[in-house]
Amino acid sequence: MLNSGYIAGVLRNNDPVKGICYIQQTRSENHMLPIHYDPKKSPIPREIKEWDLIMAFVHADGAVEGENRIAKLKSIRFEAPNFMHLGDRFRDDFMKKWSSAVHAAAVDSGTPKSVTELQAMPGNENDARLDSFDWKVMDLNKNASNQIRIAGFIQAKSLQRNRRHPVEGTPINDRLVVLIRQSKDSDQSIPVRWYGRNLQPLAEKLVRGMPIVVSGEFRIDVKALSLPDPDTQIAPVSKIPFIQAKDMPAPVSQDSGLIKIIPGWAAELFKSHGNGQTEKPADEDRAALFETAFVPQDGAVVQQPGT
Repeated sequence: MLNSGYIAGVLRNNDPVKGICYIQQTRSENHMLPIHYDPKKSPIPREIKEWDLIMAFVHADGAVEGENRIAKLKSIRFEAPNFMHLGDRFRDDFMKKWSSAVHAAAVDSGTPKSVTELQAMPGNENDARLDSFDWKVMDLNKNASNQIRIAGFIQAKSLQRNRRHPVEGTPINDRLVVLIRQSKDSDQSIPVRWYGRNLQPLAEKLVRGMPIVVSGEFRIDVKALSLPDPDTQIAPVSKIPFIQAKDMPAPVSQDSGLIKIIPGWAAELFKSHGNGQTEKPADEDRAALFETAFVPQDGAVVQQPGT
């Protein structure tokens, strides 16, 4: 089943003994992205040090921690971003994340030298970059610094409507969580979230056992547990890693190659899916769902996800 992605950012807190590092894409250290790896099979190159830019090519997995479903990424290869990667698209996407204001009561890393150099990089295109396969692939993606694509079977879903901001009490977007299963162990299902103003039509379309493909970003859902410490002004938080979908899911056809075989456990889920397919063409149906869930009405403001 399709399972691939890459994360680019600033290398932080590498622990080669435990096989975990963090890739930072915002100035807030609360949102550093944990990346697991095998120190023997896919070590971090020696020339890449703390605060340097790094790219991790990853596979996604799921796990259960306490009462939470989380997403986990494991790197199969690390690289230093090269000249083919560092184009206008990469720089703009990454700098937009780095400059975003999130969680004031957290450690602010400032702007390391590697990010300053990236920001100052000239944006002129050149033949070498445009002709490179890497750049063409990067240019097709919606975010050149954080991209995950997975295909699998829907294990379960949960829709939360009429949500309100926990502090301000104002209405916020619906949240739909779908567990995408790729293995025999259902506890390894990958949690994928959608945020939008009306996700009920999408939730009704996504039924248990349906094979779908999703594109998204790896993110951390951060919640403050108490008020900031009076001395440090840092608030303790909980952190839940997840995949945030960036588009409508697409159904997986048998000849697509996105899911090459249907194992026994998936066949049982698939039976519950039945023949309830829509008669509309897939692209037309996805476009209609997108309009319903994400296009604001006149004068309306769609709040950003992350709550």
